[in-house]
Amino acid sequence: MRRHFSTALLALLLAALPALAAECPPAVGEAATALARLRPVPAGFAPPCRLIARAALEEELDRKLRRDLPIPPAQFLETLYRLGFVAERPDDVYPRLLRFYASQVLGFYEPDGNELVVVDHGAAAASIATLVWTHELAHAAQEHRFHLPTRLLAERANGDAQRAASAIAEGEAMLVSLLLAMPVADSDDPLTAAEAAVREQVEGLREAQPVPSYFIDDLAFPYTTGFAVVLGAYRDRGWTAVDSLLAKPPRTTAALLYPALPPPGPPLADHTLPPVPPGWDEVITDTVGAWGVLTWLSPALGPAQTADLVAGWDADRIRVIRNRSDTGRWAFAWRLRARGVTERGQFQRVLQVHLRPLLERLSGGAPVSLTWISGGQELEVRAAWPDAPPN
Repeated sequence: MRRHFSTALLALLLAALPALAAECPPAVGEAATALARLRPVPAGFAPPCRLIARAALEEELDRKLRRDLPIPPAQFLETLYRLGFVAERPDDVYPRLLRFYASQVLGFYEPDGNELVVVDHGAAAASIATLVWTHELAHAAQEHRFHLPTRLLAERANGDAQRAASAIAEGEAMLVSLLLAMPVADSDDPLTAAEAAVREQVEGLREAQPVPSYFIDDLAFPYTTGFAVVLGAYRDRGWTAVDSLLAKPPRTTAALLYPALPPPGPPLADHTLPPVPPGWDEVITDTVGAWGVLTWLSPALGPAQTADLVAGWDADRIRVIRNRSDTGRWAFAWRLRARGVTERGQFQRVLQVHLRPLLERLSGGAPVSLTWISGGQELEVRAAWPDAPPN
C-alpha cells in the first residue's frame, strides 16, 4: 500500500505545470464522473482538453512561468541568488528547473482558457492517470465554484498570499483525488498514510537535489502544509469547512504554519518602504512571508530555532532595487512587523548576526552595509541602500 501511495503521490506532487485541440483521454471522463459524486459540480463536468507533445513541454513551461511570475524568470532567480535564498547562479538554475518540472508533468488545469492541458505520455502514465486528472479537475471545479485559480494569478504582488492560497487549492485537490482513489479501509486511514508518504517524497527529492532546495520546498509546501490544513478542516467540519477555505483562503503562510496562534495583523503597505532613489530601478516589491523567512534563515539557524523565531512574524514588505548604470549593484529595504516588541527584538538580534553572510552576492561581492531602524513592533533593515540614514 505504501508503495502505491508513493507512486501516485509523486505524480500529484509534481503535476502542477504546461497546441492543438484533442479528445480528452478516457481517464478524464472517468475522473469527471467520480468528481461529480463527491463535490457539487454538474454531472460530466470537465473543461475541454488540449494536447501537447512532450518535446514541446519545456517551451510551454517557460511561457507559463513568464506569465505567472511577478517579474521575468531570469530576474526572479537573480533576486533569490542576490538575497541568499539560492547559492547557485541563475543561468545554471533555470534550465535545470525547466527539465525537472517537464520530466514530471502529466498535465495541468489552465484557468486562462478553462482547459486541461494534456501532455502526450502514451500508455506510460495510465496507472496513475485517473488519480492525476481527478486532482486537476478539482482545480477546474475550484475555478467554476470560487474562481480560485484566477484569483491566484492575480496575487503576483504578494507572493506570500499567493503561496497561502495555492496551498489551500492544492490541499483540496489532493484530498478530493485521494478520497476518490483510496477509500478508507476498515483498519487503516489512507489519508494519514498519504500525509506521511508525501513528506517521504519531499525528503527523497531533498536528498536527490535535482534543483536547489528552495525550489523543492516551494513545490512541496502546498502538498504538505496545505494538505494538512485542508485535511484538518475536513475532519473537523467536513466539506463546509473546506469550502470556507476555498472561498476565503488565509492571506499569509503564517496562518497555515502556526494555526494555534492568533491570525496575523493587516499587511504592510508599499508606502511604508523608502521610495526608489534616483539612478536606481525597482526589481521587485513583495512580501517575504513566514514561509519565506523560514526558508531564508533555516540553513543558518536550523529548522527548529528558525520555526520558533518565525512564530513571531506578523507582516513584512521588501523592496529590491538595482543601480541603473552599474547593474551589479543591488540593494533592498525590508520592513518587518513582529507580533510584539519582544519578538521584534528577537528578530533584530538574529538578523544582525545571520543576515550579512547571506548577502555576500548582493552587490557583486562588495561589502554590504546594513542599517537598522526599529521601534515598537517594527524593524526595518536597509542593505546597501543608497543614502541610508544613520543608525
